[in-house]
Amino acid sequence: MLNDDLRGTIKWCCRNSLLINPDKTKLLVIGVLQLTKTLSPLSVTLMGKIIEPVTTAKDLGVYIDNSLNYHDHINKISSSSIYELIMINRIKYLLDKETIPLLMHSFVFNKLLYCSLVWSSTSNKNIKKLQFLQNFAARIVLGLKKYDHISEGLRSLGWLDINHKLKFNACVMMCKCLNEGASTYLSQKFKKPSQIHSRTTRNCNNLALIKCRLATDKRSFSFRGAKAWNKVPKSIRDATSLNDFKRNLMKLFKET
Repeated sequence: MLNDDLRGTIKWCCRNSLLINPDKTKLLVIGVLQLTKTLSPLSVTLMGKIIEPVTTAKDLGVYIDNSLNYHDHINKISSSSIYELIMINRIKYLLDKETIPLLMHSFVFNKLLYCSLVWSSTSNKNIKKLQFLQNFAARIVLGLKKYDHISEGLRSLGWLDINHKLKFNACVMMCKCLNEGASTYLSQKFKKPSQIHSRTTRNCNNLALIKCRLATDKRSFSFRGAKAWNKVPKSIRDATSLNDFKRNLMKLFKET
């Protein structure tokens, strides 16, 4: 059946003048580890080439693994970012104070938080790795030593810590979903209780949370996004524009 689907995909690509490269095609089976271990070996061919199964594949800059824990992705960007930080630290004496933060945002933070909506369900251990990198960046910018307290430093720079930044990005996407600023397939995942049943509840302005049978369900954006949105004060959620929402939410997070 999978091979039949691939043949259909090839025909669709040909009709739409798209090129398939079988040498760059990967087979990645995603699921709960206990279940994927029980699967029989898959034999998949594409344009006469056998597609070998992999446990991790890179797609649009994100390393996706077969259990969606994103350990490989965090390790890759951590390794790359630490190199960039060391290089900036070596030349910082040649730069003025305004240039160093710009380099951090251009070479480090854009990489650290790239596609965070995809991988932000990763483990706390991985989040701590990213926080370590942000702390290192702040120490370079401010000239702090290894054991100097970092919280005040982050606040003085106006930087949200990694956890707050991930929540901020999720809430911004939720604002787009609920105000026709996102794709329909994503927006239709979120509903208020009044759209599901007629009972009036004290949380009628909140979004309904999906029922989660497995722990992996709670890692989905359908659940995490709605949960993050419900925690935002109604006065901020009722902003008349996306820019107002972002500005007020940023102010809230910086004060907490």
